[in-house]
Amino acid sequence: MKVLEVKDVYKSLGRREIIKGISFDVEEGEIFGFLGPNGAGKTTTIRMMVGLIGANKGTISIMGNDIAKDKEKALANVGAVVENPELYSYLSGRENLMQIARIRNIPKEEVEKVIRLVGMEQRINDKVKKYSLGMKQRLGLAAALLPNPRLLILDEPTNGLDPSGILDFRNIVKKASRERGTAVFVSSHILSEVQQVCDKVAFISGGVIQAVESIVDGVNTETDTITLITKEISKTIDIMHELELVKDVKVDNQEITALISKDSSPQLIVELVKAGIEIEEIFKKHKGVEQRYMELVEGGIR
Repeated sequence: MKVLEVKDVYKSLGRREIIKGISFDVEEGEIFGFLGPNGAGKTTTIRMMVGLIGANKGTISIMGNDIAKDKEKALANVGAVVENPELYSYLSGRENLMQIARIRNIPKEEVEKVIRLVGMEQRINDKVKKYSLGMKQRLGLAAALLPNPRLLILDEPTNGLDPSGILDFRNIVKKASRERGTAVFVSSHILSEVQQVCDKVAFISGGVIQAVESIVDGVNTETDTITLITKEISKTIDIMHELELVKDVKVDNQEITALISKDSSPQLIVELVKAGIEIEEIFKKHKGVEQRYMELVEGGIR
């Protein structure tokens, strides 16, 4: 089931076009990464998703509700942690959550469930001013999860956290997605974070989504990178450029490195042999999100 649908969205600020026709969707229980460098358009996209600014063109729907036409219904399904969460430092963690519960008519039992989910049982009665940044982030996540949202939006959620805090935060997000079926949208410029936590990732650069791809155990599952050695480099490259299965080709130290469709290396070999190319060696490179990021965002295979 699609929880979030973004269709052909454009956004300009002044005369500058920030978002240029992006489209993607996030399924129930899926952790979706939005990966790109600073200035790529990630924060602008989130601001449109939570109704702070409107799109110039295109639609954003949450649980089938168009945010431009029915903002209240759409946002009723959303929880968000945007950088440092707003908390009452003079209250305890529990008192912060109870304030939200009272306003939104959420039963106390749900507060207790969320406290357990984020692992704050031992510190929940301490004043927030005594919390570390990591504990504040946990409490912010608890507050976002309290109404049991269908979509959880996290904008650079691990900024400023130490390695232990990052690991804890990551595990909580995975647990929420798995146990509650929550769709999670994670915006980040940190490659390792997206690689460790996400099921799928959109690579965005200059307001354009370069690709949306699945991730399994930190490895891109949509394409393969192969290295090929032959004495007929020029002819081989000409042939590869004509093949639809070949997405990108580079030459380095007399080796050809190509980005090809997933599991299409046997077909590539057949096409090259048919063209009379003598292949001395061919092998597949195993790569993760970092390699794919370089291919899509930084201008080619490296």
